[in-house]
Amino acid sequence: MSDVDWARIFDRSFTEQSRSTRQRVWREVYGQDYAEHAEPYSYVSRAELEQFAEHLQIGPSDTFVDLGCGRGGPGLLVALRTGARLIGLDISAVALADAEQRAEKFGLAGRAEFRRGGFAATGLADNCVHAVMSVDALTFAPNKQQALTEMARILAPEGRLVFTSWDYKRTPDNRPPQVQDHRPLLERAGFHVLAYKETIGWKHRWQATSHGMITRRDELIEELGEERADATIAELQRQLDNQLPLATRRILVIATHR
Repeated sequence: MSDVDWARIFDRSFTEQSRSTRQRVWREVYGQDYAEHAEPYSYVSRAELEQFAEHLQIGPSDTFVDLGCGRGGPGLLVALRTGARLIGLDISAVALADAEQRAEKFGLAGRAEFRRGGFAATGLADNCVHAVMSVDALTFAPNKQQALTEMARILAPEGRLVFTSWDYKRTPDNRPPQVQDHRPLLERAGFHVLAYKETIGWKHRWQATSHGMITRRDELIEELGEERADATIAELQRQLDNQLPLATRRILVIATHR
């Protein structure tokens, strides 16, 4: 999968995504745990974002990175909660432009910035940030060991890393290489793992949100047009058939840089 142009794929996805239908489905499935103001492009919950804010251990004098920030919502909510300065990094120009507008709406334009950057090349200096977060994005890193090593490089000593992702029994089709357990990679990168938790209800939420979207074909057609609606439904079904059966757990990881 090293030759896949993920930037182009995510630019198209962020441009064409059915946001209103998706929000309705996520609200139904997550209920009060839906991270409404974050409008996440992921499976993160409101309770999980509270854990990010708590376990990153940052405050107004600190800077943190949201790696694979997408449209910026989760990182911006953590910035609001902690008072820290945010640097959001993503490979999608479309997502970054949306994130900048969202920062203005949140009143954070002065202490949140968004830049082009990837897992293996953030463009940041050594030991320059106090914490790193990443929400459901590491699964798309072409080389997870390189990605975690880069996170360790930009983190100050004793800095915190908090992320969510998935462990897989083997790599699904159309995905970069996956791993059965991230802990050996974290340790080789110079992290001490403080917590490695399976997230609550992850499989139900994946199934329920996907089925909720699939059954709303008419709404998707109204938003996206028939061709894109059917392509979206086909992709969701492919994930249910090919990816979900291979995923063993969705994880919330808390680690500190040694």
